[in-house]
Order: sequence, then C-alpha cells, then structure tokens
Amino acid sequence: MILITGGAGFVGRHLVTRLLGQGEEVRVLARGGAEAGDANVVQGDIRDLSALVSAARGCRAVIHLVGIIREGAGASFQQVHVGGTRTVVQACHEAQVHRLLHMSALGARPGASSRYHRTKWEAEELVRASGLGATIFRPSVMFGAGNSFLAQVRALLHRGPVIPIIGDGTSLVQPIWVEDVVSCFVGALADPDTVGHAYELGGPETFGFQQLLELLAEAEGVDKPKLHLPVWLMRPAVSVLSRLLSRFPLTSDQLTMLMEDNICDITGMRETFGLEPAPIREQLPD
Repeated sequence: MILITGGAGFVGRHLVTRLLGQGEEVRVLARGGAEAGDANVVQGDIRDLSALVSAARGCRAVIHLVGIIREGAGASFQQVHVGGTRTVVQACHEAQVHRLLHMSALGARPGASSRYHRTKWEAEELVRASGLGATIFRPSVMFGAGNSFLAQVRALLHRGPVIPIIGDGTSLVQPIWVEDVVSCFVGALADPDTVGHAYELGGPETFGFQQLLELLAEAEGVDKPKLHLPVWLMRPAVSVLSRLLSRFPLTSDQLTMLMEDNICDITGMRETFGLEPAPIREQLPD
C-alpha cells in the first residue's frame, strides 16, 4: 500500500491512475469528499497528525504532494508547506513508514524572494533532517490534462482585445508534462539508489514567457496584439486587487516568481529515470 497526500489534486490524479494501472494498492488522504478514482480515500487534513498516522499505517511508502500556489484563510504557505510536511514526517515515524517521496518546486532555495519558494525550501530541510529514506522532486511549471495554470492562460488569451504581458516577457520557464513527473515518482519508488537525492525536473525546451504565450495563442487560434505592462505599475495594482478580490488571477508572490527564470539542468533526471521528456507542443491537444 502507498499513501499519497494530495492524491485528488492535479499531479495526484495522474499518479494514482498510473500506480493503480501497475497493480499497486493506493490510499489517498483527502479533504471534503474528494474522489481519487479507485484508490482508497481517507478523509483528513494534512495538518491532522492522528489522521495521517492512521492513513499511513501498513503502507510501504508515503508520497507527499500537498502544496498551495496562493494563500487563503487558514491556509498559509507556512501552515501547509512547512507545518504540513512536519506532520507528514512525524506520521511516517509513528506509523513506521521509512520511505518518503516529497514534492517540492523548482526555485526552492534559502532566501528566495517569494514566500512560496522559501517555505518549499523549509519543507525540504525538514525532509532532509527526518532520517527517512527520502527523495525530493523539484519540477518546473507542469502541463497536462486538468492543469489549472494552462486553463488560466487560455482564459487570458480569449479575454479582451489584447494579450497582456507583464514586463518584457523574457523570464524563462521549462514546462514539463505531468506524466513525465509521474514517471519520475514511480521510478524512484522502485529504485533505492534515489534515496537521499533531490531531482530537478523540466521539459526538453525553455521558453520566454512571451514565447510560451505565443505558442499557446497559436494553438488556440488567437491572433491579438500584445500589451506589455510595466512591472513597476503592476506591483501595487496586484497587491491591492489580490487582497480585495479573492478570484483575482495573480498575487504579489506569484508576480515575484513570474519575473524569475524557472529552468534547470535535467541531465540527472534523464540519466536516473531513463526519461526523455515530452515537448509541450506534442501534448497541446491534451
């Protein structure tokens, strides 16, 4: 049995499907009546130690996927990324589960400009200090069926008379297909030599943000002029609007990350998992 936290989320649904297809027994910790295919769903919160211990008992590994990209009431980066990971580590010890696969993020580092990346790094530090047989993954922007990021970009392309681009649009990203991320997790489960290592995950190509928008616009049949919005103007606007409007599509923390490159060397990923990642162009119809 394998326990997956966040198994009802974007990556989790793909991972659950793959593991079940390989004959694995899968248990998912989820909140609020979430479904995860044919997996055994256990209701519980990532910060509830007793629920986690109960869910982890009898499992040979825990895969910790839970994360948030924006903060909300009662769900800060510190609470979810750091507090949640601390609880997962403690639950592994109490349930005597010695194998942990942990989802971090590309850009996680000490002293990062964004709280998202700083708390992802703090969570990694907890995992490294846990004494568990742990493997850490740091993916770049992920794409695939059910991805909310690309859905938001598509909505942006179809809304209004222009395509807005914050800054000069040259910040680099290295999109990776979610099924390739899943392949790395599955590969690590079967390979004890991955214990104690962190792997940066990215696709075969890098794009400036404007290049990525142009690629998606072409696929969507959208042909509109582009409007570059200066960062100095957007920062105060985003700060105010994201606090006033809960559904405003951008936060100050996300704006900070949007202005940074998010790329990596994928040699380790290729060599360890025997994986040649799929280009985004091949998967756009999905």
